[in-house]
Amino acid sequence: MACVQNDLRQVIVLSNPDYVYKVPNFCVCDPIFERDYEKIKEKNKDIESIKIKIILYYLAKNKDIKMNVTNKTHVKKVKESFAKKMELDLKTHKVRLLFRGQELLDDNPLYFNNVGDGSKIQVMVNEL
Repeated sequence: MACVQNDLRQVIVLSNPDYVYKVPNFCVCDPIFERDYEKIKEKNKDIESIKIKIILYYLAKNKDIKMNVTNKTHVKKVKESFAKKMELDLKTHKVRLLFRGQELLDDNPLYFNNVGDGSKIQVMVNEL
């Protein structure tokens, strides 16, 4: 059995190449539990700010949007920048960012979910 993982999905290949299963990462990756949140937050207090480039993959339009941010940029700010670039009103649209099978929460900085330079983040937009 072989495992190949990218930012969007994990591919599991059994010894028989006729069977390839594409499994979403949220079925494979461990979630962050609330009890661990404070520990992680304390541990990462001393992280330095680094400029990174991220790629937002907008599923509905099959489009990549490149953004220059820092690893300490909060997810809410990324969502606002995306909405401005795509001319979406956040009052009438819900924007969700998914990275390695986990939804990025508004209050967290990007480094909290190990988003680094060149990371690809899925964007889902729902009209309210």
